[in-house]
Amino acid sequence: MLQQVKKCQFGKQAKELGSTWFADLGPPFGVMYCIKCECIPVQKKRRVVAKVHCRNIKNECPEPSCDSPELLPGRCCKTCPGDTNCE
Repeated sequence: MLQQVKKCQFGKQAKELGSTWFADLGPPFGVMYCIKCECIPVQKKRRVVAKVHCRNIKNECPEPSCDSPELLPGRCCKTCPGDTNCE
């Protein structure tokens, strides 16, 4: 029978298996909106452990269709003014 750990530790926070979030490094850096983290199951011998996997999503941003895209607070990707189709 496999033993399973269902939470990831990210700093002082416990994250549920399968959850996703943006990395919060605390002061002075704060939330890194281009770094998306996920709590994933990883099998190690006879156990399944929860592991944090983070990746940079900046290169997944769509190319804005306007001449002067803006980077809004709390976003990773630049968007066109008035564009509501953002992440």
